Formats: sequence, structure tokens, C-alpha cells
Amino acid sequence: MLTTAQQKVKQELEELQINALTHHYDKQVIPRKRYPFKKWIITIIATILLMVTCFLLLKEYWTQKELGLTSYIMKAHDYNQQSETILNNFLAGNLANIVESRGKQENILIKVTNLPTSTSFDEHHQDLITVIEHRLDMMTSIKDPIHSDKIQLNKALIELSVKQELAADSLIEGFELEKIKYKRHVNGTIQYWINSKSYLVEQ
Repeated sequence: MLTTAQQKVKQELEELQINALTHHYDKQVIPRKRYPFKKWIITIIATILLMVTCFLLLKEYWTQKELGLTSYIMKAHDYNQQSETILNNFLAGNLANIVESRGKQENILIKVTNLPTSTSFDEHHQDLITVIEHRLDMMTSIKDPIHSDKIQLNKALIELSVKQELAADSLIEGFELEKIKYKRHVNGTIQYWINSKSYLVEQ
């Protein structure tokens, strides 16, 4: 027979063994992270919105670039035509006020100089400035085109023709750098296309 003290110790040992067995089979349950369906929907929508925004920004960039190129080419062409008309009227003696006409030529030169352009057309821009400066020099140096020295006049006209040809060539180079489709016609006009629209430039 066990004494009371021994029975108590035995009882405590049995309780310890039961507790040990119980804790041995207890497994810690780690909750699994679950991403709600709403989070997936929000992620997909956010991705789509980001893609659409990037597309619209890219489209806006190209549209602005195309508008800038078209604006430069058309304004440069318009100013060039105005400058050429003033010189032709001067050489034909059709100007009532030569000083005023020189002033108009100077204003055109300022406008062309201040024209914003892209890097691809920098060379053309500079060539066009050189052409208009030459026209202005002719109007300044030749006092009376009707009775002036024909040799001097012809020399100035040949130099002008060369500079105009250089400007036409650099315009073509600008088209090629910007990958703009163009066609040079026999009569000297240049046809080009930007965003499927056709434009003409007379040289």
C-alpha cells in the first residue's frame, strides 16, 4: 500500500504526463493570409488605368510634336515667301518706299530668328536665316537695282541661289531625321505628310 504522500506524488506525476501528451498533440494554427477578391479587382483596375494614362500621355506628346513641326515648317515657308517677294519687287523697281521695304525684310529676319524649332530642323533654321540675311544685304548694298552693276548683281543672285539650295537640302535632312514621308517634285516643290495629312512647300 502506498502512503498518502506517495499517492499524492503519483497523482501529480500522472497529471504531468497527461499535460505533456496533450501539449504534444496541440499544433499551432497559423492563419493563412487571404487576399480578398476586392483587392484583386482594385489591382487590375489600377493597372488598366495606369496603362491608359501612359498611352494618352504618349499620344499627347506625339501630337504636340507633330503640331510643332508643322507649325515651324509652314511659318518658315510663309516668311521665306514674303522675304522673296520683297526682294523681287525691289529688284524690279516696284517699291514705292525702299526704306520701308528694308524694314519689312528686317522684321521677317527677326521673326524667322525667333521661330521655335526641333533639333532635327536646326540646320534648316540657320540656313533660312542666312538666306534672308543675304536678301537684306542685297537691298542694302545695291542702291539702284535697275541701273546697278550687272556683274555685281548677278554674283549676288548666284550666291543667293546657292544658299536657297542649301536651305532646301537641310529641310530634306530634317524630314529624314524626323522620319517624315516626303516627295520632291520636278518643279521644286516638296510634298510631305505628317499624321496622314499632306502639305506642300515651294522652294
